[in-house]
Amino acid sequence: MVNGEILSAPGHVVLKMDQGRLFVPFCWRNFLGGQEKACKEGVITMKIEPNKEFACKLGIMLGSKLIWYKHFQPFCDDIILEYTKPPYWIIELATVRYQGSAIEIVNKYIHSEPCITYYNSKHFDQYIACLYIKYDRREISWASFLLESGQYADSCEAVKEPCEYFFDLLSQYEAEEFNMELEHKQREEIQNKFRDEILEMQAIYDVFREYFKQYIKRKEKHQNKKGK
Repeated sequence: MVNGEILSAPGHVVLKMDQGRLFVPFCWRNFLGGQEKACKEGVITMKIEPNKEFACKLGIMLGSKLIWYKHFQPFCDDIILEYTKPPYWIIELATVRYQGSAIEIVNKYIHSEPCITYYNSKHFDQYIACLYIKYDRREISWASFLLESGQYADSCEAVKEPCEYFFDLLSQYEAEEFNMELEHKQREEIQNKFRDEILEMQAIYDVFREYFKQYIKRKEKHQNKKGK
């Protein structure tokens, strides 16, 4: 991280020294299995392995619509270039745009042989974290966050807080006519309850945001060439 900037390399998250201090969020170490590699230039590279644990998180981000093809296609392209034999599911994912198809590809890989149950309660909580990130970036309103969280908790019955918790918060919010002060109070409550999940998914999302920016720049460059 240089002046707060996250740098990326093919299939990696790269963080640089800033005034002699290395910024490596603890949640990244957990997510990446501690696969950190110090370089002579003071750079640490943490490799993202396209395994089933990562696929579970990717599936959650896709299911919550936190990311879409403009985020994951450049990432897949980098993985394909880096690996001599890239995972087949990554190759498939690199070619699709429809969200439903992307989710289907990821889920097919998750449930492929060897068949192991990778989903656990933390993954369901991470879905709520993805919805919170969408709210935090002003993609959805607070009322929409509470409604979608309650509906998801009701459908999977595996979130750390039951659906009634979110629906009760929504009822209070509506009764107060969407009061901003109450929104801030409820937001702090959610942040405290889902702090670890929000930090972990935010770190992963920040990586995909860099790929999204790459996609947009590439498109703009292509359009500029066509216009000349």
